[in-house]
Amino acid sequence: MDVGTLIGVIAAFLLIFISILIGGSITAFINIPSIFIVVGGGMAATMGSFPLKDFIRGVLAVKKAFLWKPTDINEVIGTIVEIASKVRKEGILSLEGDIELYYQKDPLLRDMIRMLVDGIDIHEIRSTAETALAQIDEQLSTEVAVWEKLADLFPAFGMIGTLIGLIQMLGNLNDPSALGPGMAVALITTLYGAILANAFAIPVANKLKKIKDMEILIKTTYIEAIEKIQKGENPNVIKQRVAIMLGVELPEEV
Repeated sequence: MDVGTLIGVIAAFLLIFISILIGGSITAFINIPSIFIVVGGGMAATMGSFPLKDFIRGVLAVKKAFLWKPTDINEVIGTIVEIASKVRKEGILSLEGDIELYYQKDPLLRDMIRMLVDGIDIHEIRSTAETALAQIDEQLSTEVAVWEKLADLFPAFGMIGTLIGLIQMLGNLNDPSALGPGMAVALITTLYGAILANAFAIPVANKLKKIKDMEILIKTTYIEAIEKIQKGENPNVIKQRVAIMLGVELPEEV
């Protein structure tokens, strides 16, 4: 679990909360209509921007932002070298007994190895894998897009709430008791929108983009590696090329 996002989001809200307490009462910053406008309006408008299943998947991806465990790049390199070495020594069919073990590392890797063992042409394997990769990229990109849209719409609905509050306030200038609630809605909705966007939605969107980029890079590396393994390239050469793709500097061999 990568706790960076969790710590960052909690710290941001905690610092805002402490600042409010230092300056006065927390109850002055609680306004139910403002919550409806910003949270409800932002979520509803975002829902209208995507197919329902994409919206739901995108919202649920928030768990991934907080619970995601970064892939061990050295383990990825080790797996590829292990496969390359086994194929070089024992042939491609030697991978058949370990196919399900590779599923635990990456389903796409498992599928490519299965096709390799079945004797499917490497060009067809690559084409199939790239098609699957494009679908994965689209799904992950949609998750990012949902949270980027929320980051845009929360402040926008904060401004809508501000306008509503100002209209209510200006419409009741002859009633001093209505000025306070109107001004509260006008200011607090803008505050809610800014907080939700900058302290929550934007960090989640950025984390999901990082996850997407890492997953796509690793799967792309597997595709390139399988092609080189099928061609019988030296495992050490494959290791060096894979390390370059993943941005890892390998220690010099003595």
